[in-house]
Amino acid sequence: MTISFTNPIQALTYRKVEDYLTTSILFRDALQVAMNQPSFYVTYGSALISVEVLAWDVHPWESGDLAIVKACSCVTVDSHVNAELMHYLLLENSRMRFGAFQLGNANEILFAHSVLGGENMDLMELQTCILSVVTIADTYDDIIAEKFGGQRAVDRLM
Repeated sequence: MTISFTNPIQALTYRKVEDYLTTSILFRDALQVAMNQPSFYVTYGSALISVEVLAWDVHPWESGDLAIVKACSCVTVDSHVNAELMHYLLLENSRMRFGAFQLGNANEILFAHSVLGGENMDLMELQTCILSVVTIADTYDDIIAEKFGGQRAVDRLM
């Protein structure tokens, strides 16, 4: 397995996330490690979550290497993307404590949340990031598919 990192903080963050996910009772049995990129995949309920460790190249500080951890799940595919759906997602975003709905390149509905990586990355914050995405994706896939058509992402994979 050869993974290329942009900076040492991204590599450090990757190792911390890997250690957490492989030892976590919540995730270790449903974990897949990507072979050539700093990513992991976790299946939880009806949600598949990608956890990416990304270099943060453009940030508000003058110097220093930074990294973020982004947890993301495809909630539905082929939903009717129209003003009513966008209005619904924006209203729901205002209720979210962590993360937000997004529209993917193929008009799939995504839910994502990110946290700052690095030496001081808090494991409770990482766990909250991943669990927030898991909970929202697992809850909203049924709601969005019922109200706006399409399929739950998990059904498309089966």
